[in-house]
Amino acid sequence: MARKFSPQRRAAFLAALKATGNQTLAAERARVSRSWVRLHRARDAGFDAAVRDACLDFARHVREGSKPPVRWAWHDGEELVVTGRADGPRQIMRARIGQWTPRLEARFCAALAACANVSHALRAVGITPAAAYKHRKRWPDFAGRWDAAIAAGRSRVERALVTGAIALLDPEVEPPAGLAPMSVAQATTVARISSRRRA
Repeated sequence: MARKFSPQRRAAFLAALKATGNQTLAAERARVSRSWVRLHRARDAGFDAAVRDACLDFARHVREGSKPPVRWAWHDGEELVVTGRADGPRQIMRARIGQWTPRLEARFCAALAACANVSHALRAVGITPAAAYKHRKRWPDFAGRWDAAIAAGRSRVERALVTGAIALLDPEVEPPAGLAPMSVAQATTVARISSRRRA
């Protein structure tokens, strides 16, 4: 017990708690038990105050995004996420099955940038629209990446359509790969939409 109570273990626990806001993860990182934490919080008012301060410090410094800091992205092979509301208490904890994680956010944004279609991108990652829009509302950083992915996707799709329309009228232009041939009416519609967007 004396070895566990060392100042080094206490400092390691408090540093991890300040970084995560999560007593369980902090105890695991410092290699102490949760019962050790409870025992010393009950017996030592100074330690209890330090634990409270570390949690408050995490709450003050947590970023607006839903991604944990890089060194806290994984713990013992499990992906970690920031939980809680943007306007309320938050902490870093293990991701549950089906929960939004930084990796899932990246996959969704990549799918969205490829197709510019939210429904298709959600099907590609296996998330419901209700869960996606709730997550978007909760995390402004993710909402920004979502909007950027849609803009990139629309731009990519528009460029491909315009190139396809030009290829229909000019046989020297190679149509984009993966784009079905289009009719003159479709090419005219694409050109009209493209010129409206630029105006």
